[in-house]
Amino acid sequence: MSDAAALIPAQGSDYAAALTTPPADNLRRLGGEMFNWTDRDPRRGPQPPRGALLRHLIRGLAAPGRAVLVAGPVADDLVTVLVDGGATVTWLLRSLVDAEESARAHPQVTVLAGAAVKLDPAETFDLVVAVDGIDRLNSAEGEQMDAGQLVDRLAAAVRADGTLLLMHDNRLGVHHTVRLEPGGREAQDAAWYPVDDHDIHRPASRDQLVTRLTDAGLTVDVAYAAFPEPGVPTVLVGPGLLGNVSSPLRPRLGTVLSHAFALAYRGRPVLSDPRVLVTRALRAGAEETIAPAWLLIARAGANPSEAGELLVGDARGTFAYEVRGAATTVLEPLESPIERDGLRRVAEPLALAAESGYPLEERLLHLCATADLRRLRVELGQYESWLSAQPLDGPAAIADLADVLVTPDGPVLLPTRWQPTEPVEYETALVRALWAFAVQLITSARPHPWPITSSAVELTATLLGMVGRGVTDEQLRAAVDLHVRIEAAEFELTLAEQDARRLQLLAVTAGTASVDIPGFRELTEALWRQRYEASHLLAMMEWTEQIIQSRDNTLSKLDLEIQFYRRRLAGKALIAGRQAYRLATRDGKKAIKRLLRR
Repeated sequence: MSDAAALIPAQGSDYAAALTTPPADNLRRLGGEMFNWTDRDPRRGPQPPRGALLRHLIRGLAAPGRAVLVAGPVADDLVTVLVDGGATVTWLLRSLVDAEESARAHPQVTVLAGAAVKLDPAETFDLVVAVDGIDRLNSAEGEQMDAGQLVDRLAAAVRADGTLLLMHDNRLGVHHTVRLEPGGREAQDAAWYPVDDHDIHRPASRDQLVTRLTDAGLTVDVAYAAFPEPGVPTVLVGPGLLGNVSSPLRPRLGTVLSHAFALAYRGRPVLSDPRVLVTRALRAGAEETIAPAWLLIARAGANPSEAGELLVGDARGTFAYEVRGAATTVLEPLESPIERDGLRRVAEPLALAAESGYPLEERLLHLCATADLRRLRVELGQYESWLSAQPLDGPAAIADLADVLVTPDGPVLLPTRWQPTEPVEYETALVRALWAFAVQLITSARPHPWPITSSAVELTATLLGMVGRGVTDEQLRAAVDLHVRIEAAEFELTLAEQDARRLQLLAVTAGTASVDIPGFRELTEALWRQRYEASHLLAMMEWTEQIIQSRDNTLSKLDLEIQFYRRRLAGKALIAGRQAYRLATRDGKKAIKRLLRR
């Protein structure tokens, strides 16, 4: 708890200021509130939930005049959505410091400071929002409730015809499986109340959670699988798509989840790349099992909610859209156009004009693993022809191979997040797409038919050669520059970070680890490849040294023989005869030339 000790003076100052500041009229202290504590500090625990999808769901459930209970810490903009919608909002926070600040920031909200066990059982609400889950509803000050009791308490707070919006963390979720945090319990201040994996009262699956809410008198209308993190869900998978491996949305779901995890886990050390586990789960129809959380909408009345098949949103900002069949509907539009580093944020996602197909990247990875060079040439040639026919001032110019769906009628483009503001040269777009694929082959240790000592540049040249094209240093640098621009627009990189990123990407070789998500498994694989390459170099050096030593020994033996014969009479006679023969041959040639001239 060293972090807590470092933070006590600052938080103590805040608390001292709170004691000297007149209490807000909209603040009520229930009891059990935690002093000198905050749930807004990322060093003490997870950040409050946020995101465009949560905004959309809360906005849809709120209505003027409805009484709403927000249980636990959430982002301020989610509370603002409720207030702006005309709801009467009550906000429960266990931290007294957070409660004081929230009461001053939201004068129209009734803020309750204390633990969930102190809530008045007779007070009920039309809507209970618990998108932070149940883990931060207990307090260190006083009586604590187990996980099952907390779920029951939230359900009891829902009045007749009311609704509960609950996010429940999945302890079997991929975010826990790949987490790499040595000493996590001791490093965070929240270790005073660790999550017990052996808690028999905690719902450990979606079915158990639904059963618990049903026993509490609620009816679960919708149960979404939330990805990639419980606190910032950017992808919600509806019950109609979960486990349905025959759905035409499966390829699109795989691409969306891959992008979501790439954005959420960029630069975060993990045990293994979560995208690998998610891809395997999708093929098995087991994405619900490894989902980081379940987002449930349960009602006490008989007005069921309609579930979407696939909801996608931004972690920051307001943009969110829904995919239902082949239609794409914008749920939360962009507040204003976004342009950065020569790219523009796509505000109208493309509708999927295909009922079947396969992602091009997955097919190429399979063909590389099976060394099917003939089919690989066909797929790359089809992609090259398709790209040459696309307008390169649109999303296709910066689309990855994972953004291309190959249908029976040919390739089509899946929705992308960015598009260029100016046209991109065709060679640059093609080289960037194949170079990014080559980088993935190397950094994720994917099997391919070429030597594992190949660099990204060499693999790119090989892939381009399969479609009858070459690559120059200028084209490769332009492609890498375009890729860095895409990352700069997505992650708002500074100029120094862009330069460092450019150098890192240009130096991708056989022993390079993952360049986006630093996984321990991928790092171990990269280390093995470096040792493998080093062992081959050492073996070649040893073989070369042996060859040189063998030649030196042979030359030494020949030299000894020559010296031996030179010292003997027979040797001297042989040398004299050879010299005489050379002189006679030379003089004879001169004589013949003189005769011919006459």
